[in-house]
Amino acid sequence: IKNHLLQALHVTAFMCAVCRCVFMPPLFFLKAEDPEGEPLMYGVSGEEAMRYFSVNKESGVVWLRQQLDRETKSEMQVEFYVSDIQEVVKDTVNVQIGDVNDNAPNFHGQPYTVNIPENTPVGRSVFMVNATDPDQGTGGSVLFSFQPPSPFFAIDGARGTVTVIKPLDYETTSAYQLTVNATDQDKTTPLSRLANLAITITDVQDMDPVFTNLPYSTNIEEDIPVGYEVRKITAIDQDLGRPRGIGYTIISGNTNSVFALDYISGSLTVNGQLDRENPLYSAGFTLTVKATELKDDRSPSNATVMTTFTILLIDKNDNAPKFNSSEYRVRITELAQVGFALPLFIQAEDKDEGVNSMFQVFLTGNNSEYFTISPTAVQGRADIRMRVAMPLDFEHIRSYSFSLFANESMSDHVGFARIYIELINENDNRPIFSKPLYNISLPENTPPGTSLLRILATDGDAGTFGIVRYYFSDEPDQFSLDDETGWVTLRASLDYELMRRFTLTVLARDGGGEETTGRIRVNVLDVNDNAPLFQKEAYVGSLRENEQAVQSVARIRATDEDSPPNNFLTYTITSASAFPDYFNIIMVEGYAVISVSRPLDYEKVPNGMIYLTVMAKDGGNPALNNTVPVTVEVIDENDNPPEFSKPSYIVKIPENIIAGATVLLVNATDLDASREFGQASLIYSLEGSSQFRLNSRSGEITTTALLDRELKSEYILIVRAVDGGVGPQQKTGIATVNITILDINDNAPMWRDEPYHANVVEMSPRNTDVISVLAMDPDDGENGTVVYSISPENPFYTINSSTGKIRTSGVTLDRESSNPRDAALMRSIIISAVDRGTPPLRASASTTVFVNLLDLNDNDPTFLNLPFVAEVPEGLPIGSSFFRVEDPDEDKNGLITLALQVGMPRLDFSLNTSTGVLTSTAVLDREQIDQYHLRIIAYDAGRFPRTSTSTLTVTVLDVNDETPTFNPRVYNVSLKESVPREHTVARLSCTDNDAGLNAELSYFITGGNDDGKFSVGFRDGIVRTVVGLDRETQAAYNLTVEAIDNGPAGSRRTGTAIVLVEVQDVNDNRPIFLKNSYETSILESVPRGTSILQVENTHILSNICPNKPHFQRSSEGELGLTGQASSPSQALPRTTARLSVPILFRGPANCQEGCYPRQQQRQAQHHHNSEFWVIDV
Repeated sequence: IKNHLLQALHVTAFMCAVCRCVFMPPLFFLKAEDPEGEPLMYGVSGEEAMRYFSVNKESGVVWLRQQLDRETKSEMQVEFYVSDIQEVVKDTVNVQIGDVNDNAPNFHGQPYTVNIPENTPVGRSVFMVNATDPDQGTGGSVLFSFQPPSPFFAIDGARGTVTVIKPLDYETTSAYQLTVNATDQDKTTPLSRLANLAITITDVQDMDPVFTNLPYSTNIEEDIPVGYEVRKITAIDQDLGRPRGIGYTIISGNTNSVFALDYISGSLTVNGQLDRENPLYSAGFTLTVKATELKDDRSPSNATVMTTFTILLIDKNDNAPKFNSSEYRVRITELAQVGFALPLFIQAEDKDEGVNSMFQVFLTGNNSEYFTISPTAVQGRADIRMRVAMPLDFEHIRSYSFSLFANESMSDHVGFARIYIELINENDNRPIFSKPLYNISLPENTPPGTSLLRILATDGDAGTFGIVRYYFSDEPDQFSLDDETGWVTLRASLDYELMRRFTLTVLARDGGGEETTGRIRVNVLDVNDNAPLFQKEAYVGSLRENEQAVQSVARIRATDEDSPPNNFLTYTITSASAFPDYFNIIMVEGYAVISVSRPLDYEKVPNGMIYLTVMAKDGGNPALNNTVPVTVEVIDENDNPPEFSKPSYIVKIPENIIAGATVLLVNATDLDASREFGQASLIYSLEGSSQFRLNSRSGEITTTALLDRELKSEYILIVRAVDGGVGPQQKTGIATVNITILDINDNAPMWRDEPYHANVVEMSPRNTDVISVLAMDPDDGENGTVVYSISPENPFYTINSSTGKIRTSGVTLDRESSNPRDAALMRSIIISAVDRGTPPLRASASTTVFVNLLDLNDNDPTFLNLPFVAEVPEGLPIGSSFFRVEDPDEDKNGLITLALQVGMPRLDFSLNTSTGVLTSTAVLDREQIDQYHLRIIAYDAGRFPRTSTSTLTVTVLDVNDETPTFNPRVYNVSLKESVPREHTVARLSCTDNDAGLNAELSYFITGGNDDGKFSVGFRDGIVRTVVGLDRETQAAYNLTVEAIDNGPAGSRRTGTAIVLVEVQDVNDNRPIFLKNSYETSILESVPRGTSILQVENTHILSNICPNKPHFQRSSEGELGLTGQASSPSQALPRTTARLSVPILFRGPANCQEGCYPRQQQRQAQHHHNSEFWVIDV
C-alpha cells in the first residue's frame, strides 16, 4: 500500500466559548499531512455529532450547526476523520460545553394559594415559594421579590418565605393577589419568571361594637327630680356572625354620681340634686360611656367602644345680683379730666342664666352727678367702670360719698355697695414775668463782672408752690444769672465782630415745678480793634513770556471785622524781587488786582519766579495794616525743536546676539530752558520692528528677542524725539537707524518632501533615474550649501553630491533574490546631508528612499478565514461596521479592489472596496428579512486583473423591538354575580412579532383590581374570578391587563388591554324597610285618593295585605284611601281611633321573599304594620 505515509489527525485548536456574537468564529481546526501530496478531505461522523458540528472538507475548519445546551448535555465525545483517495484516519475530541445564563427560574408546586385568619400576627410566615434555575454559578442562584411590592406581605429573597408585615383586616380586604418575581443573579443578563400567589383572609370575631343614633346630647332643667330618664343609649355588634348582647357603663364625667346608667337596657337617669349655679355643674356634663360586648355567660369581653354624652342644665331664676365688695374707696387728683376712669375694680354678677341674669346698675346720693358708671344694663356678670362726669376742684369739694345699686325686676333681687372718693390737691398756677422782654446795650470792651439788669417773676400759689427761682434755658458763656435775686452779670469779654446781639431765654420755676419763659436782648456796640485780614496766607499769579500788558496777574482781597468807617481798606505793592517798575495794583469789584504794563522775558527771570509784597491798611484812627506775599510765575513758550546728534545711524550686529543686548544709544537736545519744553521733557519712540525696544527717556536701543538672519537680514528703524509741548505747540526730531544682521551657521540641512518612494523595474540598466532627494539649508553662502551622500554604502545605487539625484549603479536588481541583505539594499537607500559651514552641520537624521521593485502579475487574489459567516443584531444603526474581508496578496499586482453583488432584491449593505469593511446602509429588521447571502468579488491591480469570489452569509439576530399587541384592545364581558370562583371571564389574545424569549409573554392585572376579585393566567392570558362577586357592592369593573415580553432586563416591552366587566344582578337580597313602623293621623271624612303616608323600602312596593280594604298604594310608595264607604262594612269605623294596617312588599316577579323591618328581616312570617289615627268629625 503506497498510502502508508498518511499522518495521524491533529486538532490545532480545542475549544471556543459559545457566546451570542455578531458572527461566530471557528471552534477549532483539523490538520493532517499526506507526504504524497494527495488531496485530503475532512469530516465528522456520528448522527449526534453531525447534528451539532460541521467541518469544511477542504480547510478542516470546525463550526457549530446549532446552539448547544449545557443543561441538556455538558460534554460530548465527537469523532472527526480525514481521508485521501484510499485511506481514512479517525480521532476523537472531547468537547466540554461551558455554561451561559440562558434559563429563567422555574416555579414548582403551582398554583400558589393559601388561607390565613385575619388576626395572623405580624412577622409570621404563611407560605413558601419554591423555584430553581438549572444554570450554574450566579446564573443558577434565585432571588425572590414581589412585583409590585405589597404593603402587607414580604418575601424572603433567598428562601422564598412569605411573611405578614402589616396587620390584616377581613372587613377591609378579604383576598390578596400577589405577583412573585424569581430572578437569577447573573451580572450581565439576569433572567426572571413570574408567578401568582392568591392569599385569602378568613374572618375572626374582632370587631368592636358601635353606638347607634349618635351623637348623644340633651338639655334638662336644674332641680329635676331623681329618677327622671334622660335618654336611652344603644349599641350593636359589628361582627358578621351571631350578634352579642351589650353592657353599658359610665367611665368618666359623672360628677358626684348625679347620673345612673342601667347596665343592660342603657337607660340614663338622674341620680342626685342638679343645681346649675354649682361650679361643678354650670358647664354641663360630658359623660364618657362605654359599651362592652357580653359573652354567652353575660361576662364582659374585650370588644368595647366608647362615646361621649353631652348634657346641659337649663337655668331657673333663683339668684339676686351681687357686687364683689360692700364698699369701695379711692383717692384721685383734682386735675382728673372728664372721662377719667377711677382705679376701682367693681364687678356685679347674677349667677342665673339668660334673661334671669339681667339687672340695672345706677348711682344715688349727694354729689353723685359728678361721676357716671357703665354699663348700666348687665346680663350675667360685668365689670363696672366709674368715670368723672364733671370737672373737679379741690378748693370746692374735697371728698365724695354715695351709693351703688344693682336692681333686678323682682323686688327682692337687689344688690348694694357704698363708694368713698377723696381728692388730692395739685399745683395749678404758673409764675409770671414782670416784662415779656428785657432790653440792654453796652460797648464790646465792657469789663467782666459788671451787673447788667435784674429780672422779676411772681406766682399766685401759696407755700412752696409760690417760691420762684431763675435759670437760663441754655447757659451762655458770657453771662450769669443769680437764681434767687434775678440779677444778670457779664461773665466774659464781648467781641462785636463775633457776636453783635445776644437773645437769652430765662426760666422762672415755682416750687411745684411749673415754669414760665422770658427773654433778655443784649446789644453789643463796636470799637476799632481789628486789623485787616487777607483771605489767604499767600497768593500766586502767572503770565506768559513775551505776552503784552496783562490786565490781571493776581486778585487779592482782605477783610476787616470792624464796622464802617473802621473797615475801609487801601492796597499798595511794597516790594518786588524783579522788574519792580513793571507791576501796579488797582481796585476792581472789591478786589485788589495786580497787572503788568510791559512784556517780560522768561530767560531773564531767575527760575521763572517773581516775589511781591502787598500791604492792606484800614480807615481807623489810629489805622491798622497787614501784608501778604504774592508769587508770580512766568510761563515759558516752546520755540525750540529737539535735534539728534546724527540724522542717520548705521549698525551691524551678529544674528546670535542675545535678547536685551544694547544695539545703539541715540541722543537729542532741546534749547528750551524749562522742564516742560526743554531737555528734561524729551521722550523717545521707535518705529519699524517689534524685534527692538527704545528706552523712552535714555534713548537706548536694545533687542527684544533672538534674531534670525534667515527670517530677516536688515532692519530700518525710525527714531523720534518729542518735547513737552501739547498739540500744535509740540516739537519733534527724527533720525533713522539702519541695522544689518550678520550670518552665523546655525541651521542644519532639512529634508523636504519626505517620505521618498520610488518604483524601479527589476533588471533596470545602469544610470536609470530612480528619484531626486532635496535638503534645504536657509543659511547664507557656504553655510547654506548642501552635500549629499549614501550612508551606509549601497552597491545598487549612486547619488549626485550636489543635486541629490539617485541612479542605478549597474549592479543587477533581482526582485526574487534570496539574499536578505541584497533584498534590503535593493528596497531601501539611506541618504545623509551636510552643509559646508564652519563647523559643518549635518541633517538631524538621514532620510530613506523606499524602492518598490515592480513585478509581473501571475497570482489570483485569495480570501482568508473562509467560509464567511456573520451575525448582526437587528436595529443596528446605519453605517455600523460588522465584518472585514481579508486578502493576503502583498505584491504590486496584489493590490485588491473589492466589490459586492447582492443575491436578494434588497441591497442593505455597503463594502469598502479598499479596506474590505462591510457596513449596513439600512436599519435591519429581522421580522422582514432574517438572513442575507452576499457574493464578494476581489480584483487585483494587474494590467490584466485576476479575480476571486466568495459568499458571505449574514444572519439577522432578533432584538426585542416589537411591542405585544392585544386583539381586540377592549374586552366587554357580562357576568352574573352568582358565578363561582375560578370562572373564566375572558380569554385574551396578544401577539409579539419578535422571536424566542423576546416573544414569550407574561400577563398581569395592573389596574382596577384593588380588592383582588380577578386574576389572569401568567402564560395563557385567561382572566378568571378569584372570589365570588356581589353586584350590590360593585356593579362594574374596569380591569387594566398588561402583557410583558421576556426580553432582556431594561428593554422589555408592554402591551395593554382593557377588560370591562359588567356584573348582572341575581335576586339574593330581601327588601328592607327604612323604619320599624309608620304612624300618621287622618280625618274620618278624608276623600278618596288622598295621600296619607310615604312608605320607603329598598325594593319595589307590591301591595297591601288584602284583608284591609280601605287603603291602596301608589307606585311611589304612597298610601291613600280607596274611597267613601257605601256600606257600614266598608266605612272607617268611628269607634276605632287607631288602625293597624299590615303591608307586604314584594320584589320583582322572580323574588320569592317579602319586605320586613330591619330587625325582622330574618323572620319572614310577620307583616309590617302601619298605624293610622282617625279623628272624629
